[in-house]
Formats: sequence, C-alpha cells, structure tokens
Amino acid sequence: MEVTKITENVFQLTLPIVNVFLVDHPSGLILIDTGPKGSKDLIFEGIRKIGKQPKDLKYIILTHAHHDHSGSLAAILEDINIPVYASPLCAKMVSKGIAFEPKLKILAFLLKLITLFGLIRLQFLYIDPVFYPIKTVSEGDTIPGKNGLHIINAPGHSAEQIALFYPVKEALLFAADSAENIKSLKPSYAYQSQEINVQTLKKLTFFPFDVAIFGHGNAAGKKIFDSKFK
Repeated sequence: MEVTKITENVFQLTLPIVNVFLVDHPSGLILIDTGPKGSKDLIFEGIRKIGKQPKDLKYIILTHAHHDHSGSLAAILEDINIPVYASPLCAKMVSKGIAFEPKLKILAFLLKLITLFGLIRLQFLYIDPVFYPIKTVSEGDTIPGKNGLHIINAPGHSAEQIALFYPVKEALLFAADSAENIKSLKPSYAYQSQEINVQTLKKLTFFPFDVAIFGHGNAAGKKIFDSKFK
C-alpha cells in the first residue's frame, strides 16, 4: 500500500486494485471509498502514515457500490461507528450487500440464477451488508457541511455513482470511476452506459478544479482532463 500526497491535506492510498482517499478536513478526517473486502488494515495503516490514528476518522463517503469501492465498509464500521454518505441507490445496495446490479433485467435474473439467488457470493456481485444507517446525498450537497466536498451526480460507469468537487486551494475533482489514468487518461469501462458516462465527463470539465484524481491510476491536471473529455 502506497500513500501519495496529492495536496497539503489530501492523500491517495493506493491499494492492490483501487485508490481510496483521505481528506484531512477541519471537521475531521474523511475517507472516500473503502476498497475491496480485506482493506481495513491497509487503510488504517495509511491513516497512521499521514500522522493520524483510525479514531481520527470522522466521515466516510462512497462514490459507488462496486466491490472495490465499498467492500470494506462493513468491517470499518464494526471498529469505528461514524457517518457514511452515499447516493440513495448506493445506500440501498450496500445495505443489502449488493455491489453490482446490471441494468438489463434479463442479465440481472441470469446472475441471480448463476449464484443461486445470492447463496454463491461472487465478490464482484456481493459485499458484506452494512447494518448501520447511511446518510443519502444529492447533487449540490456538501459533506461535511460548510467548506466541504460538493456532491456531483456522475452516472455512467454505474447508475448510482457520485463524483466530488473540493474547492479549496489546488481545487480537486474526485472523478471516481468516470475515468481512469493507468497507462493513459481515458473513460473507465462503462458497466451501465457509455453514452451517459461521456455526458458525465463533459459535465465534470465545467468544474474549476486544478487536479483530477481517480479510483484507478494517477492524478491528471485540468488541461489534460479537458482536452480528453470536453
């Protein structure tokens, strides 16, 4: 697990298959996404590496329900009972332990048959259900309030995905999985709708950020982001 300092108060934790982020906000430490199942100890290690303790964690924001972004939420909440924020659909899914819900009804039904209606817990389909209340957010909300992270509806990669805009010095766009920057900057694979994802990426270019950061890959500057997606 690698810790990368993005700005003075924002850190990227590079887990084996995904990035999660820590924001050292005046109201308390914020964790954005929780990684796949088994990531809790790595995340707590990352918190210590930035000079904090797991008890300093005060908020969790989920960008979407996919297992690599929400899989360790239940385990973290067993240790630290703190507020969790997510879109209404994401909150509903993780509360039921669902990580991926196909758009096509026939595909959803086939996956249920293959897994014997949930008895076979394939990792990309299911996570440990979360039995704690999850606070739902809508576009324009700010977490944790004044001077917080602005919620942006960002569907395409998944129906329930949100992105986050943090308008501080060196303003940041947490683009979630609307795009990736592993070998090159490009749209992430669109599980639900490539067309909607393109619209989301165009929408994100209108925010006055300096740096975009992603669930997968390295950060990218505003000019590079806009040249790809505007």
